[in-house]
Amino acid sequence: EPYGYLPDGRSSEDPKTQVQVQPEEKEITFREALRKRSFLLLNVIETIRMTTTIAVVTHVMPYLGSLGISRTMAGLVAGAISVCSIIGRFGFGWAGDIFEKRLVMAGAFVFLGAGMLAFCYVSSPWILILFLLLFPAGFGGGMVLRGAILREYFGRQSFGKLIGITLGFAAIGEAVAPALAAWTYDTVGTYDPVWLALSGAVGIAIILILRLK
Repeated sequence: EPYGYLPDGRSSEDPKTQVQVQPEEKEITFREALRKRSFLLLNVIETIRMTTTIAVVTHVMPYLGSLGISRTMAGLVAGAISVCSIIGRFGFGWAGDIFEKRLVMAGAFVFLGAGMLAFCYVSSPWILILFLLLFPAGFGGGMVLRGAILREYFGRQSFGKLIGITLGFAAIGEAVAPALAAWTYDTVGTYDPVWLALSGAVGIAIILILRLK
């Protein structure tokens, strides 16, 4: 059909059979993408997201245990994080197909940051529920929008290389986060400083997302 060949003798003049020609997408070479400020910002943003996520996921049970919450409840919360992230993956992924992806990603990080603040001040089961409504949705939404924004900003030509670099930067955060949280607790006897620092980092990430062009 893209070449004008149609079945059953139909004419290409028939409006029912005319092919919609999509405009050519702008492609950016790998070297051009590396020089783009937006690519650097995306790497920083993703590193913050993964550092925050891995720190929480790794230490959620010992943290809740330090607050006097039972291991059974802490285990349920740990398992619920992944399950609840499905809501964010579908919800923010759907929104990203309709609205500007940059703004949708900023919304996902607002959820992530608000969830971190709730996590900092867990004092009742209701705060844990609030955490599970916000934090997993935020990190799940950021996960699906990461690739979508890379594709939108830089095209498909070098997508594999670019996302590989982005995931490499994120892996640095994943490696550092558990040790950083553990060191903080061992040093000062509480997780609060690292949770507050990560909440602030998420706030910085929101500003960086809004500066993407």
